[in-house]
Amino acid sequence: MKRALIILFIAFQLLSAASYTSMGQVKKINSIDLRMTDYGSSLGGMMQWRLLDNLHVGIQANWTFVSSGKEYTWTDPYTGYTMKLNTIHLDFVKAGLFVKKHFFTRQLANTFAPFVSLQAGPVLAIDTDNDPWANFSRYQDAGFYLGFYSHFHFGLDFMMEKRSSLTVALGYEINHFNRSVDEDFLKTSWNGAAIVMNYGKYF
Repeated sequence: MKRALIILFIAFQLLSAASYTSMGQVKKINSIDLRMTDYGSSLGGMMQWRLLDNLHVGIQANWTFVSSGKEYTWTDPYTGYTMKLNTIHLDFVKAGLFVKKHFFTRQLANTFAPFVSLQAGPVLAIDTDNDPWANFSRYQDAGFYLGFYSHFHFGLDFMMEKRSSLTVALGYEINHFNRSVDEDFLKTSWNGAAIVMNYGKYF
């Protein structure tokens, strides 16, 4: 009985699924969020839902590893192994809302949709020990600073096989705090251009 109900549910989902011709029409997208910015790189996820035929809203969260400090090369005198060390150890944890507006929905013959997107929400800066040799112990005496971030980008949503999706976008991100963040750089704003890539599934 249980197996029959599962088969019936899956069949209903397949029969009721829309035959989309553009990412601007899909009901829901869940994806992994990867970003490279002037001040660091981030990993996160996002979920979005359709409000109108060409308008989506959603939630997004990521963990950013700031790496805009001065890098220097260290060589082990015994093994000759070289590695790059950074003078900054700072993380940003972000979670916010976004709106995405697609253009030319139902007008393009291809399975891609150009869009613009605006994201905003709180950002938590975690300022840890800048000792390049510290590991997880660096978080024991970390400083925490709450701020606000906003992100604007434009790009393309691609429909792929097996209901997978790919997004490629370019934009600019602003992270602003009311007080200086990081013991060495003492900056209140961490801003920069960003390359965004999302890979996920649409429904």
